[in-house]
Amino acid sequence: MFYVAGGIRYEVEIQDQEGPTPRFAAGATLAVQRIRGAGVSDAVAKAVASSKALRSRVGALSPVAIIKPVKAPRAAAALPTTRASAAYLTQTLIVEGARSADLAVAQEEGALIVEEGLDGKVLLGADSAQHVFALVELLTARGVGAVAPNFVRRMVRPQAAPIQRAWALAKIRVAQAWKITRGAADVRIAILDEGVDTGHVALKDAVVAERDFIGDNGASAMPDGDDAHGTACAGIAVSRDDVYRGVAPRCSLIAARIGIGDGAGGWVFDDFSTAEAVDWSWREGAAVLSNSWGGGPPSDLISRALGRARTQGRHGLGAVVVIAAGNDQAPIDFPGSLAGYVTIGASNSRDERKTRTSSDGERWWGSNYGPTLHVVAPGVFIRTTDISGARGYEVGHYTDAFNGTSAATPHVAGAAALMISANPSITASAVRDLLAKSAKRLAGQTGWTQELGWGRLDVAAAVQAAARAKRRGTRKNARKKRGKNATQTKRTSGRRAPRARVRESARKSPRR
Repeated sequence: MFYVAGGIRYEVEIQDQEGPTPRFAAGATLAVQRIRGAGVSDAVAKAVASSKALRSRVGALSPVAIIKPVKAPRAAAALPTTRASAAYLTQTLIVEGARSADLAVAQEEGALIVEEGLDGKVLLGADSAQHVFALVELLTARGVGAVAPNFVRRMVRPQAAPIQRAWALAKIRVAQAWKITRGAADVRIAILDEGVDTGHVALKDAVVAERDFIGDNGASAMPDGDDAHGTACAGIAVSRDDVYRGVAPRCSLIAARIGIGDGAGGWVFDDFSTAEAVDWSWREGAAVLSNSWGGGPPSDLISRALGRARTQGRHGLGAVVVIAAGNDQAPIDFPGSLAGYVTIGASNSRDERKTRTSSDGERWWGSNYGPTLHVVAPGVFIRTTDISGARGYEVGHYTDAFNGTSAATPHVAGAAALMISANPSITASAVRDLLAKSAKRLAGQTGWTQELGWGRLDVAAAVQAAARAKRRGTRKNARKKRGKNATQTKRTSGRRAPRARVRESARKSPRR
């Protein structure tokens, strides 16, 4: 049994064993372990059972399985064991770009059409995990655009940090950027997360669109219980509170709920919902997509949706896709491991890369590293919005202790939104380039590194660079226009003056 992602074939074995879950490694042989017992397994099962969408995609809970490497490639052999993220197999698969004949053949082999999504995505149901992979093999052989198991993923939030003084916005020079722009209302930031308190006093006026892709809330992205992660991310990007101000307070907010809390410190989401939310967000006009989630095996269905956002968003200029690197102090999680996006690590108030031994004292997590890391941004002791009232991280409307690369990511999303506000015609690739060129190199850094990327986010420098690019473009267009006008004038001045037409009555009579 196998599936293909990013051109790599992943061999899969179904085993019935328990034990710690090593990190997923590209090119590894995978084992599928049935969930059983208490603890995390019960938490995931409870989260799945609480979601109508997930219940329809998982079927019976007994086939749900955890994905783990059995025989990792040599390069991945040293990866640490972690429970920060996990992936579970369901009785469903996703196909994209299938023809009617492909779907008909799959149905002849016992597949059921569960749901049809945006951009040609179709969710198919199967009888078992083995049946899922039989259908994957069948459709892969038929050359469909993409086909993969529909994984359910679990991501663990970092432990809360002790309260410290505010530092992040001053460090990345947001106030200086605001001298150019505080954002434009037509520049929309999409937060794809476990829900956003869209009624929050500091967020409600920014909200222009919201939708629940994982729960039963329909056109509302409100979170359940204490699921405050998305609300905190949204506040970092766009909060309009005078004290807990976001990076881009005059930009607008799109809230897409893709995850549901499991009651055990994590949240659960599936690939179909996530890919749907990505496609919906850029089609709703998101200029920036902020993704503080990740982990588990790669999926072409998510990759292709992110690719459409990056290339087709903003009427072809491209939406800026910002992705958290992960918090395991290990190689970057999927989808941050995809090349060409804005993958974000975390730094602290002393401009150190966040590690388990950095001076901030948070020993329980460290920022991930790898070849796709773009920049780092503040990720410890972050002040932001919390779910209103008694729910969430703290009692009240705000928290002073948000952390993780989840916190770093919306700082960069807000910066990208300010850049687009300052230069509406800038492309997503140009934003990515300028974020790198304007980043502050940290101690001992002379160029790009896999631990620091291009350096620490400098919002003022990035926005100034975007504004300069706009002025250069304006001057270039003006020169082109002047040159065109001069050419036309030269051509006109070189012509002979047209002869005046003489009225017939004024002509002399012809000589006889």
